[in-house]
Amino acid sequence: MILHKINKNFGVKIFKNPNSLNYNLFNFFFKRNIVDSNEGLLNSYHKLGYLRPDVNSKELANFLSHKIRDPKAKILEKKSNEYSSRFEIDNEMRIKIKDHLNNKFKNIIEALKRYYRSDIAIHNIQIKRNYGIEDRSYYSKKERKKDLEYYNMYYHCDYYTMNYFKLFINLQDISLDHGPLTFYSIEDTKKFVKRSNYRDRNFYTDLSLNNEIKNCGKLGDSLILNTPQCIHKAGIPKFGNCRDVLFVNFVAIPKKINDIFHFEKDFEDDVWGDVKIGLSKKFSKPRNIRETIKLYRSFKKNSLSVNSN
Repeated sequence: MILHKINKNFGVKIFKNPNSLNYNLFNFFFKRNIVDSNEGLLNSYHKLGYLRPDVNSKELANFLSHKIRDPKAKILEKKSNEYSSRFEIDNEMRIKIKDHLNNKFKNIIEALKRYYRSDIAIHNIQIKRNYGIEDRSYYSKKERKKDLEYYNMYYHCDYYTMNYFKLFINLQDISLDHGPLTFYSIEDTKKFVKRSNYRDRNFYTDLSLNNEIKNCGKLGDSLILNTPQCIHKAGIPKFGNCRDVLFVNFVAIPKKINDIFHFEKDFEDDVWGDVKIGLSKKFSKPRNIRETIKLYRSFKKNSLSVNSN
């Protein structure tokens, strides 16, 4: 119990990042000894923790937007609530998404492979809609209840190692009134944690620094964010509005594969359905310090073999 508390709390105290101590240590050495920080396309990603791909996703976004706005669109009831809906991704949608990611994002994914010195796989894909809340005053309080967080609207970092990252594609035009994803860069995350007296996602002073980034944009615009390193939250749409987004969760893995959808056959539910512990546990969510060290060593060994080829 004591070790668990130390691991949970000392990431904030030592690294000024609300991830666990184990994962922060992993990230520190991973960035220092494994990643290729000279990868040209990803200079900003390495320093800031995010990038905006120069990829036109308007056609895919239009198609998906029409699909989920159809009254017949299926909602995953167990993954939804009165303020957020998660949509089932049918076979037609899957084909369109796979084709788009394999072709339009090919250059970015190849650059990410060079940066991580590892192959890249898709861990999970979701389409979600967040709805507005009439009275948002509660969410400016310093202490917040977990059961009133309907769609990750409290500042947090994802509890994964930094080889896990997300792609967000807007399925509509998103303005401040639509509750855009809000985040800070890697360095500004440290400033926010310090100035907000951040303890955990349920306890911090709600404040806005000048360098806060709101992911507003047009339908089809995209963002890649390293969510374990950048503190972030879902914005709350103005009452009567909603926000539709395609989420694609990637993970760099310490083994050779030939396709970003390599795990689709054996982990179909992980990729297209529920986020289970299979892939994340294996590649980006070690349970303790021993597993964290083992994961780091596997990346170190793989990156050396890649470098020698």
